Amino acid sequence: MTDFAQYADPQLLDDPRTTLLVLRAAEFSDDAETLDGLARSGVTLEVLRKIARNPATAEHTLEYLIDVDERGLIFPVTRRTDVSEEFIDRIARRLTDRTAIYRASSAPQAAEETLRYLADRPDAPVLTAEVVSERLSASRSTAA
Repeated sequence: MTDFAQYADPQLLDDPRTTLLVLRAAEFSDDAETLDGLARSGVTLEVLRKIARNPATAEHTLEYLIDVDERGLIFPVTRRTDVSEEFIDRIARRLTDRTAIYRASSAPQAAEETLRYLADRPDAPVLTAEVVSERLSASRSTAA
């Protein structure tokens, strides 16, 4: 699979016979380099979503995925529980799409400071502040 990711011919990626192979590699590979190479080889959004959900995907690859399509890939990336608060904060501060900003506000690993940043952004949808307020009040009530 590493060879496929490194030397993939763009026409090969359009071949229906290889579609299943690519999807399986994206979903089940445990090699971060393979997943990174696959993400950068011009695959479909469906494959990129599988890579975003794969626990073996490295943080730099996840950042690349957000750069490729922040609206479409922010949800699977920020739903992961194996990423750090710092990673979520880095991603949140780079977002430009309003929908992506809203979706990032419900990331389970987001720190309180990151949530406040998202809610206070002037380009954030109004619902972002509501989601953040609910999350912060819920976290306070469970801490008490």
